[in-house]
Amino acid sequence: RLQLHFAVFSRSSFRVTTANSTMAAIYTAPSDQRAFKFGLFDCMGDITTSLFAFCVPCLLVKSNAEAMAEHPLFMCCCVQYPLATWLLRQKLRLTQNIQGDLLDDCWQVMFCSPCALVQLTREIKDIQASK
Repeated sequence: RLQLHFAVFSRSSFRVTTANSTMAAIYTAPSDQRAFKFGLFDCMGDITTSLFAFCVPCLLVKSNAEAMAEHPLFMCCCVQYPLATWLLRQKLRLTQNIQGDLLDDCWQVMFCSPCALVQLTREIKDIQASK
């Protein structure tokens, strides 16, 4: 049975509804969000991670997915690594209260996937190191 899903995005919230549901899930971003600790184009700050992101991004996505308690096979296909990176960025931003929104992440991943992947990986490493 086919279920229709649609989403409405804005700079501060998103709404997802299904054809079978009269309720909508709404998320509104808190105002006290922090910025990413590492810049999008700060790729050379961690040369090893950068090399992985540019040469074998699938392995880095798999590692990030595991670190974020996602299944290790979480979209590890190389063809879909930008989508996986986008989804993991969303989860990181929401769980760590980081500034940005769905559209910001989308354009960053679309136009500079390796840099977005490096930024995501460095944030995850920093969070793990501070625990």
